[in-house]
Amino acid sequence: MTDLDRLLSEHGLLTTAEARSRGLGEHELRRAVGNGLLRRVRRGVFAAPSAWDPAPPWERFRLTVVGVLLGHPGWAASHHAALAVHGLPLVGVDLGRVDVVADVGTSKRRDGVHVHRRTVPSVEVGGLRVVPVAEACVATAAAGGLEPGLVAMDAALHSGRCDRADLGRAVAAHGARTGAERARRAVELADPAAESPGETRTRMVVASLGVPVRSQVEVHDALGFVGRVDLLVGGRVVVEFDGLTKYAGADGPHALAREKRREERLRDAGYRVVRVTWADLERPAQLLARVRAALAAAAA
Repeated sequence: MTDLDRLLSEHGLLTTAEARSRGLGEHELRRAVGNGLLRRVRRGVFAAPSAWDPAPPWERFRLTVVGVLLGHPGWAASHHAALAVHGLPLVGVDLGRVDVVADVGTSKRRDGVHVHRRTVPSVEVGGLRVVPVAEACVATAAAGGLEPGLVAMDAALHSGRCDRADLGRAVAAHGARTGAERARRAVELADPAAESPGETRTRMVVASLGVPVRSQVEVHDALGFVGRVDLLVGGRVVVEFDGLTKYAGADGPHALAREKRREERLRDAGYRVVRVTWADLERPAQLLARVRAALAAAAA
């Protein structure tokens, strides 16, 4: 283990302040970065290459948030920065912005960090201060948009991290601030049955047709239980989000065969099946056309 390894936090991070307290100055840090022993995350925060290099964008964002909090013990993560610490999904958010709350008179922004005035008590997650889950979801919807907020709310409700009452209280506490109506709408649309961000986003698209959409519906045929479908649109159209990961690994071919047989039983029972991938969600008009066609065929 090198001297730097001993200085790194449990998160694989090192702040300038911590390095200085251990006798490591700016020159040594610059040299470590130049030699590839550290990665500069942001001003005053460094990461071990083993933690930073293989990390996907959302994990790098989480590490950035952790680094900001380590450098400012009085701050608590908020908005989608809090979602990252809580381990909730990040969809459609600005990964270049870290929101925190602190005991300040007015909000301020600097170097990609937005410091908000603290309005609710924070909680501790893994030794880090963060606003509670419901407040993080509501703030994300208010500031980031309906989709990011709804994805987070669905995941939080499904995992039991909060309930509708928690979300309602968080919306009430948000008051009439910017994005309040959007946050209220997200709470109204939130569905604890949704099992993934892909399902949530698919439901948002399909719901625009004005046809009843139900999540995780059990379907039976003459032989008995067929399975739970992601979305049942109207009475006879099944919409399944397919993230493809379930077909990976050694059991992939068997999983694919089981899914094929399941779909055959659905079709034999009179259901129309529309499969949706991540790519389809980037073309909502085309997806809606497919669902409309399936609704028309089911009604014929």
